[in-house]
Amino acid sequence: MKKLFLDNLKILFPSIVALIISSLMWDKIKFEYNNPNQIIGYYSIFKYSALNDNLRYVFFIGLPILTYLISFIFFKKITFKSFNEALIFDQNYRKNENMSLYFLFYFIFIIFTFSIASEFNENLIDLFHEGQALSGALNLRLNNELWSGSFIITGLFVDLLNANISWNLFGLKSLSSYRLYIEILNLLTIFVIITFIFNLINGSNLNKNLKTVFFIFFCFFIYFFVDKVSFNYRELPIFLFLLFVHKIFINKKSIYLYSFILGVLPILSLLWSLDRGVFIIFAYLPLVLILGINRKINELFIIIASCIFSILVFYFSIGSIEFYYFLSNSKDILSSSDLLNGIIHPTPFTNEHGSARATKNLLLIILNGILMINYLYKKKSNLNKNSILFILVFYFLSLIFYKIGLTRSDGGHIKQGGSLNTIIFVYLVIYNILFLIHHKKYLKELNTNFYKYINILFIFIFFAINVPNDYLKNTYNIKSRIVDYINIPDENFLKKDEILLIKELKLLTKKQKCFQVFSYETAISYYLDKPTCTKFYHIMNMGFKKNQLLFIDELKKSKPKFIVSGGNYQNIGNMKGRNKTELSAKDRFLYIDNFISNNYQLYKTIDKWNILILNK
Repeated sequence: MKKLFLDNLKILFPSIVALIISSLMWDKIKFEYNNPNQIIGYYSIFKYSALNDNLRYVFFIGLPILTYLISFIFFKKITFKSFNEALIFDQNYRKNENMSLYFLFYFIFIIFTFSIASEFNENLIDLFHEGQALSGALNLRLNNELWSGSFIITGLFVDLLNANISWNLFGLKSLSSYRLYIEILNLLTIFVIITFIFNLINGSNLNKNLKTVFFIFFCFFIYFFVDKVSFNYRELPIFLFLLFVHKIFINKKSIYLYSFILGVLPILSLLWSLDRGVFIIFAYLPLVLILGINRKINELFIIIASCIFSILVFYFSIGSIEFYYFLSNSKDILSSSDLLNGIIHPTPFTNEHGSARATKNLLLIILNGILMINYLYKKKSNLNKNSILFILVFYFLSLIFYKIGLTRSDGGHIKQGGSLNTIIFVYLVIYNILFLIHHKKYLKELNTNFYKYINILFIFIFFAINVPNDYLKNTYNIKSRIVDYINIPDENFLKKDEILLIKELKLLTKKQKCFQVFSYETAISYYLDKPTCTKFYHIMNMGFKKNQLLFIDELKKSKPKFIVSGGNYQNIGNMKGRNKTELSAKDRFLYIDNFISNNYQLYKTIDKWNILILNK
C-alpha cells in the first residue's frame, strides 16, 4: 500500500510543480492589445488583449495535465503501441444487465407533473433579455426577413423563431405564451439530460441494482444542478450530442440512425444557439479521431454525408442571399464577442472577486484530466473501455464549454462554464464508490426486493423534497391555468414608469412605420407593435464600427421621428463587484451617439428615458 502511494506520488509531484508554475505565470501571459474594429467594452477600457484569458486558460490547465501525461508515460513505461491502443474500442464489450426503463419513466413523469403544478412566471418583463426574443420575432413577423433583416445575436431560434412558434402554437401573441413555450423547452431539456444520464449509467460495469441506485442519486443531483446552475433550453443540442455519441460508443447495432442525427446536429445547433453550436463542432474533433482510429468508416461516412446534406438543404431553403448574411452575421458575432462582452477572468489563488469559484473550476478541470489519463492507460480499470472513450469526448466538450466563464467572467457564467466538468467529476466519484461496493461485495447479502424498497423510498424522498405548493390543485386545473396565463395582457408585466413611457410612445408614433431604441430596453418596440427602423433590434451586440455605420445609414433611410435613449438598463452589461466603470449605449457606440446628438434633440423626459425628436 505504501509502495503504491509513493509510486502515485512520484507521478503526481511534477504536475504539482507545473500547477505552481502555471499559477505564477497567469498574470505574466500578456499580449499586445489590438482592437482594429473599435469595439468598446471592458477589454478596450483596460487596454486588455482578447487573447490573454484564452491563452492563460490553456496554459494553466494544459501544463499540469501534459506534465502528468509525460510523467505517467515515463514511470509506467507506456509504449507507442499502448498509446495508440488507448483509443481502441473494446470489441468484446458486454454490458451488464440494464436497469428497468420504468425508473426513467418514473422520473420523467414526476418532473413533468412538477412542471405543470408549478406557478407560472408572472415576474415583470426583462426588457433586455426577453426583449431580444420578442422584438426579433416581431421583426420577422412584420418584415419576413431572416439575417438580411435582423442582426441575429444568439441564434435563429433564440432571436426570431421561438417566440413566433409560441404565438402560433397558442394562437396568441403575448409575453406569457412565449414564457410558457420556453418552459416547455426547458422541461424537454431536462428530459434529455435525464435520458442521457440513464444511458450513461446503463453502460457502466455495475449490476442492475447498483445502477438503479446510481441513477436515482444522480437524478437528485441533476435536478438540483439544473435549477442552481441555470441550464436551460440552449443546452438541448449539447446533451443530444452526448446522448447519441454515447449510443454509438456503447451499442453495436442500429447506430446508423444515431450517426445521421450527429451529422445533422451541427447546423441545427448553430441555428439553435450559435455559441453552443460552435462548442459542439469542436467536440467532433475527438469524436472523428476515435471513430477513424477504430475504422468506423460507415459511421464516419454517414456523419460527414448527412452534415453536408443538411447544410445544402439549409442553403437551398433560405437562398444564397440569406446564407451570405448568415455567414457574415455569425462571423461578426463570434469575432467581436470577447471584446464586446469580455470581463477579465480573475487570477487563480487570489482574493480577486470571483477568484475562489474560478480556481475551483480550473482545478476540477485539471483533476478530471488526470483521472482521464489514468482511465485511458491503466491496464485494469473499473470502467469499460467504451465508456472511458465516451467520457474523453465529454471531457473535451467540457473544456470548450468553459469558454462561457472565460469570456463573461462573472459569478454566474463562471459557475455555468464549469458545470459539465462538475457533472463528470460527480459521476466518477459516485461510480467509484458504488463499484467498490460491488467489487468488494459489501452488500452481497441484500436481495433484489431490498433494493426495490430502497429505490421506492428514495423516489418518494425526491418527490417530497421537490413537490410544488398546491400540487394537486394546480395539476387538476392545468388547462384553465394555461388559458388564463397566456391571456394576461402584456402591460401587466411592466413597471409603472415603463407603462407611462409606452403610453406616451404609442401616441407619438401612431403614424410611424417603425421605431428605434438607442438603449438596452429592447422590448419597447415589441410593446409598440412596430418593427425596428434598423436591423439592429438588440443594439447591445452590434460590436464593430462598421455595424455602427450601417446602423446610421439605415437611420438616415428610415428617418424615425422619435428615438428613445437612457432608461433603467444602463448597467445590464456591466461588471459586478469589481469595477464601477459603466458602459451605457452612448458609451459603447460613440459613432451612433454622435449622429443622434447632431440630428435629434430632446423632446421629453420620462423618468430615466429621454425621448428624442428628429431635427427639422
